[in-house]
Amino acid sequence: MGERWALWWNGREIASLSPDRAGGLRMTLNALKMWQTKNVRVVSLRQGKRFAERWCAARLYPNLPLRQAVARLTESTPIQPSPPLPGLPPTREQLQQAQRLDQAAATASARVMAALEPIRPAAEIKRD
Repeated sequence: MGERWALWWNGREIASLSPDRAGGLRMTLNALKMWQTKNVRVVSLRQGKRFAERWCAARLYPNLPLRQAVARLTESTPIQPSPPLPGLPPTREQLQQAQRLDQAAATASARVMAALEPIRPAAEIKRD
């Protein structure tokens, strides 16, 4: 993200590193609760990333050993969405509405196509 690094978990940002005015990096950690945010100054991006991954992993996966928790937090395997559930067949009213919409769309497109036909110049029109 340009000069900023962020760690995301379950669709929300839980850690971020951004440059501060003193020339270092400012790290903001927010793993579980809003009132438990932690603001820390770090020297390098590598140090900040490692600290953020470990700090967040320890709070988000307290029952796992630290190495497994960090591996689980930083894995980049995309989650496969489940297939959609089968829907109900359309009702008679829905079928009628779809048919009316199709007819209206055909009529409107015919009107538009007629309006877009090229107009013949006046010299080509036969005069009686």
